[in-house]
Amino acid sequence: MDRMLKTLLYCPLLFCQQLYGRTNAIMPSTEASLYSGADNIITLDIGSLRPVLNLNTNKLVLFHNSFYGDCQRFAPIYKGIARDLYKWRRLLQFYAVDCAQERNTELCREFNVHETPSLRFFNPDTKRKQKILGSVIPTQDPLFITAVLADLLGQYEYEANVANFRPLKNSDTAKTLFLDHQGLKNPVKFIALVLQPKDTYIGRDTLLELLPFKEVAVRIVPDAQIFTNFGLKPSNQTLAIIDRKGSAQYLAPFRIKSKDYAITVGEFLKKLNYMPDPPIPVSVAPNVNQFLDQRNQAVLAEVLKPPLKVYRADLEQAIDKLLHVELHKWFYYQVRNLEGLRLIINVLRNLNPLNKDGKTLLTNLYKSMDVYRIKGSDFKDSIDINEKPLKVFQAKRYIGCIGSRPFLRGFTCSLWTLFHHWTVEAAKPPNYFLPGKILLAIHGFVEFFLRCTDCSEHFLEMAKRRNMNAVKTYDEQILWLWEAHNEVNQRLAGDPITEDPKFPKIQFPSVKNCPTCRNNNSEWQEKEVLKYLKRIYDIKNLSFYGLPTSQGYV
Repeated sequence: MDRMLKTLLYCPLLFCQQLYGRTNAIMPSTEASLYSGADNIITLDIGSLRPVLNLNTNKLVLFHNSFYGDCQRFAPIYKGIARDLYKWRRLLQFYAVDCAQERNTELCREFNVHETPSLRFFNPDTKRKQKILGSVIPTQDPLFITAVLADLLGQYEYEANVANFRPLKNSDTAKTLFLDHQGLKNPVKFIALVLQPKDTYIGRDTLLELLPFKEVAVRIVPDAQIFTNFGLKPSNQTLAIIDRKGSAQYLAPFRIKSKDYAITVGEFLKKLNYMPDPPIPVSVAPNVNQFLDQRNQAVLAEVLKPPLKVYRADLEQAIDKLLHVELHKWFYYQVRNLEGLRLIINVLRNLNPLNKDGKTLLTNLYKSMDVYRIKGSDFKDSIDINEKPLKVFQAKRYIGCIGSRPFLRGFTCSLWTLFHHWTVEAAKPPNYFLPGKILLAIHGFVEFFLRCTDCSEHFLEMAKRRNMNAVKTYDEQILWLWEAHNEVNQRLAGDPITEDPKFPKIQFPSVKNCPTCRNNNSEWQEKEVLKYLKRIYDIKNLSFYGLPTSQGYV
């Protein structure tokens, strides 16, 4: 395990610039979050992360994106780890930062968060001007994460009265050990001595298990002979305890395991009426009905009415999130990721349902990108400067992409909707882009900007397997994306974390919405599918429902 950790871990991230020139945003109290203090996880943002990193304790920070299914699926794992390790809270605190929130985009860019979920560990020495931005924990396996955290916690030298992972010296005695726990207010009344053979971690792990008992400190004994320093006779015993008077005795655990050692010491303390800190209370699941306020309920009822519609508001939300959250995640854009960014902005400026101000914004952005290199922060500033005198985004919520519970559908649904809209609009005169170019733009977004690691890996593999580059006509482009989307739906159908029960992932379109799209043997009729897709995603047929005026745009 130790060799594996040294190989995979401690890949520190270099800090390139000073953070936070723009805002000290505060998370709205009404904002839905995947995490809460009830799970031993505090949600941070651009205004609160840095002060937390300066705290004199260890911090585990999860950078995640609540838009994406892999982060939603990791949420119960991270909550489980945080709750299980609540007992370590004297040494370790758990936090989360949502990179899906616009106010955090600068923060996630500066912390080099290209993929989510991303776990970063910060020890107590993290300071404001420190250039190392955490150790990456490259796994989502809860047992491995716990082992990694134990290893990281055990490497740091704390003040002796907090925790001491250093092994005893041959000269140590009860008197020298209790020198670290002086003062009337010091709660330590006992010191547990744990024999830790070479290349094992039983002493370290016992210390961590016993952190809820403030009356006992744990010290690691590297050599059984040291037990004699405390008046104990040589034996095959591996666990002992001493009190402030220097009285020592062996304890007999059921097995030579850290949990058994902790149970044995805990029972010894409880007999003397020393109790551990209480465990974290059981959390109560949030009330989903609080999420579905009256307006959302009205939207949901409207959207569920047949026939299926595509809404301008969802396309606008997708473009809004792309510009303000997703597309400026890199420190620098140059060569391939800059080419990808240029193509996306070029597609957006030519194929969008925005008002005149929106088209002006996207055109000005594209003109500003005639450079060989651009900083992510400069690109974000360019968006802000160009957008400031304009009134672009009027949609305030998802409509067709509304979810019946928090974090369902939303951005990912709107993104697929936008991609389908692109393929349909690109096939119409004046044909701004050659066949296949839209798929290339989508591929570039997935490769360079999609923070959902699982989604990105699957799409890129699928693009290669489905021979995306062989697309030669506009109709082939529309159908390639349709088939790819259905493959994704098939892969994710039935996922208890990410599938919305009101909007199950089906093979689209349904028989109800397009009766002619399948024959009597339920086989796809591609000509009919093509006609359906061209109709439903055509800009002329988009619904204005959910926009602030009856026409949607002024």
